[in-house]
Amino acid sequence: MSKCIGVWPLEPNYYLFNICFVYFTYIMITELINLFYCLPNLKRVINNLTESLAFTHMYVRTLMLRVHIKKLGEIISECLKDYHVSAFRNSEEVQEFLMYVKKGKFFVKAAAIFVISTAASWFIRPITSPSPPPNNETSFTYVLPYKFHVFYKISDYRTYVLTYVSHSPFAVISGVGAVTSAWLLIILSFHVTGKLSVLANRIHALKYKGVRFRSDLNEIISEHSRLLAMGEGIKSSYAIALLIYFINGTILLTIIGYQILVTLISGVSHNLMPYFVFILTVYLVISIFCILSEHLLAQSNNVRDAFWICGWYDHPDCMKDIAFCINRSQKPLGLTAGNFLTFSNSTLTD
Repeated sequence: MSKCIGVWPLEPNYYLFNICFVYFTYIMITELINLFYCLPNLKRVINNLTESLAFTHMYVRTLMLRVHIKKLGEIISECLKDYHVSAFRNSEEVQEFLMYVKKGKFFVKAAAIFVISTAASWFIRPITSPSPPPNNETSFTYVLPYKFHVFYKISDYRTYVLTYVSHSPFAVISGVGAVTSAWLLIILSFHVTGKLSVLANRIHALKYKGVRFRSDLNEIISEHSRLLAMGEGIKSSYAIALLIYFINGTILLTIIGYQILVTLISGVSHNLMPYFVFILTVYLVISIFCILSEHLLAQSNNVRDAFWICGWYDHPDCMKDIAFCINRSQKPLGLTAGNFLTFSNSTLTD
């Protein structure tokens, strides 16, 4: 799917991405022009912000995929190395790792379904939930799926249909960009979480190694460094995108809630479904970010605790190495919104 707009990290197509991104930029400009013409009408401004805020974080997330595409490609290449039998010591490690992979697949499917449902329901909203003509007029109202500024007058059905269809590429590009950004983050985060869980079990087993303590410790330190580098790469690649999503998502939850209340009061209940899908998607995606970060934080702390109780005091020659690992583990991995916030379960209630 990500190849449709040229952002698959292992096979990027910069020419295709540039075409899609120029189109995306043009659409964002027309959205802002429409916002300007909505002033000072509060109702029209809120209607525009409901869309423009959502499109802004989609725009940023798609752009960040391009900015960090090389780094993400390197992380994916490292992940692929872990799908060999040689990457595991026994079947228990395989089962432990696959448990997190299955969780990742579940959340990818859930996020994809909600994002695609939101994009589709919003695009066909003028068809499924047509607005009544103002002031009891009998003339046909040409309602477009998005609040883009149109530089010509729509006065006939043919022009309306062509304009409506011309907006369809935006639904595809924005939807694919959002889904790609989400599923990459989910899969990579759960991959690192699963490998950290396997690593913690190996560290726990060090106390029973005896003469092999040093050789196994060296392998563990190498694997720990690799996973930390992968985790930091994921964190830095998504920090800006998550910051924009967190800010916009918080505002959107308020605005969409207001839209639902206004719609209920006005008695136009058939217009509610797109708003409910929209607000559920925003909250679900923020919840997924918190779940991913919680898993990373928990397994990072498990690795730290495992180093503490691995029997390091019986191996004086290894004490400095283990002390360094413990010190490095004091800063657990997690997803952040810029440098301002680390996502966790408390983020949903604060």
